[in-house]
Amino acid sequence: NEMFLDSADLRNSIVSHAKHVGYTPRSATSPVAFLNVTVNNGTGATITAARGTTFTTTVDGTSYNYIVKDATTITPTDGVYTFSSLPVYEGTLVNNAYTVDTTNSDQRFLIKNDSADTTTLKVTVQNSSSDTTSFTYTLASDLADITSTSKVYYLEGAEDNQYEVKFGDGVLGEALSTGNIVTLSYIVTNSGQSNGASSFSLTGTIGGFSDVTITTATNSANGALPETPDSIRFNAPRQFASQNRTVTPKDYESKVK
Repeated sequence: NEMFLDSADLRNSIVSHAKHVGYTPRSATSPVAFLNVTVNNGTGATITAARGTTFTTTVDGTSYNYIVKDATTITPTDGVYTFSSLPVYEGTLVNNAYTVDTTNSDQRFLIKNDSADTTTLKVTVQNSSSDTTSFTYTLASDLADITSTSKVYYLEGAEDNQYEVKFGDGVLGEALSTGNIVTLSYIVTNSGQSNGASSFSLTGTIGGFSDVTITTATNSANGALPETPDSIRFNAPRQFASQNRTVTPKDYESKVK
C-alpha cells in the first residue's frame, strides 16, 4: 500500500510520493494581524521595527505572542512616527544553525519543528566562523532563471512532519562550501488558536522606544494546521498536472488551492 500515493496511509509515505512529483505540503500557518503603531516618544531620522519585535494578545484567557517577521523602517510624517498596517505573525522566532561539512554525504538542513510556518522561513549563509560576511538566500521558483551563482535554496517535505532545505550543486544554484554556517530562521506557531485576536500590546521596545499607541487595522486571521495527508494526496497530482501553468480551468483550480 505504501508504495503508491493513492493507497499509502502513512504521512511519511505520502509526503515522499508528493516529493517525486514536485509537491511541497503546506506547513502550519501563523495567524497574521495588521497593526497601526504610533511611537509617541520617537526621535531620529528613522525608526526600525526589527525582526522579532514582539506584541502580545489574549484570546479566551490564553496569551499569545505576535512578532514582526521582516524588519520595517519608517520616517516621521509631520513629526509623527507611525507604522501603518504593520504585519505581525503569531508564534515564536526560532533559529537553527548548521556548520557545513561537504565531506559528510548524510548532512541535512532540517526544520525540525512540526509547527513551523515555512512561509516565514529566512535562510542565511555566513562564510565561516571567522568571516561574518553573510548572504540571504531566496526560495527557488523558476529554474530558467537560476544560474551557477544564484543564491537560492529548495524546500521539500521530509519525514515526521519536518521540512528539509537543500542548496544548489554549482549548476542549479550556488553550492555551499565546508565551513559555511547555514542559519534557518522561522516562526513556530500555534496555528489557528488565536485567529480573531483584536487587541495587542507591545512587549519590550520598538526601535528602542516603549511609549506607543496601538490600534488594530485588521484582526488576526488565516492561522491553520499543516496540510493533511488526504489533502496532500488530492493536491499533489493536480499540481503536477498543471506544471505551474495557469492556462486551463483545472490549472487555475490547482493554483488557487
